[in-house]
Amino acid sequence: MKLKDKKIIFAGCSFTYGHGLWHYTKEEGLPKDDKVIHYYEFPESLKFMEDNRFARLVSEHFGSKEISKPTTSGNDEVSLYFIRELFGLKHPKRWTEDELNYEEVSHVIFQTSFLDRCSLYENGKRLQVYNFENFVNNPRYDEGDLGLFWDKLKLFYYNEIQNLFEFLEEKNIKCYMIAMDDDYRDLIEKDEYMMKRFIEIEYDGKTFNNFRSLSDYNQKLIICNDTDFFDNPPKDLHPGLEWHRIISDSIIKKLESDLS
Repeated sequence: MKLKDKKIIFAGCSFTYGHGLWHYTKEEGLPKDDKVIHYYEFPESLKFMEDNRFARLVSEHFGSKEISKPTTSGNDEVSLYFIRELFGLKHPKRWTEDELNYEEVSHVIFQTSFLDRCSLYENGKRLQVYNFENFVNNPRYDEGDLGLFWDKLKLFYYNEIQNLFEFLEEKNIKCYMIAMDDDYRDLIEKDEYMMKRFIEIEYDGKTFNNFRSLSDYNQKLIICNDTDFFDNPPKDLHPGLEWHRIISDSIIKKLESDLS
């Protein structure tokens, strides 16, 4: 099914951006690690990245235009701001000069990132998990003050994402989530609304709930381990070409199922 003249918004971190896909051009002078490159340095390599990231593959499949944040990295806090500023709901402009009307957009694909990158503001202070003394010894955030903060952080951003979905769906924009990790999984499994909008990843006859479990299953999907393509892979932990194709296929399957 085609969605001609419509736009699909993709919000996420460096994984949605397609960071590192430029390595596959093997252009002379490219950094051998995960260093950011710029159009004035490597225009053809960056164009290759944009053309082969899952956001572009999905958009082209549906005959749509991709709208993505023009910079790499990010988190759920940034993604929420980015989507809202696209519709003129957030000022000042931080991530894009674009401004869209609701009727221009058919879908939003929200890629969750690492939740510990996000902040909460309490008593005028900006807090992240790194502010807690027991952060190093408690990486899963399940004890004491850090555990309480983690639960509050998770619930806050989960509600923010769901509230934004509900708002946009009132404007006839279909919203979906695809996950970096299992940070919100316990909340999603108890929430029929979000479960219907959650995109599972299908690969090798198996189903994965998040990016991490997919790359754990086949580490060759990561650029630094892609010895099928590189004789000496770059030291870049971002997803490779095959990974982006797997993600695009899973998104396409979900959207087509709901459009039929």
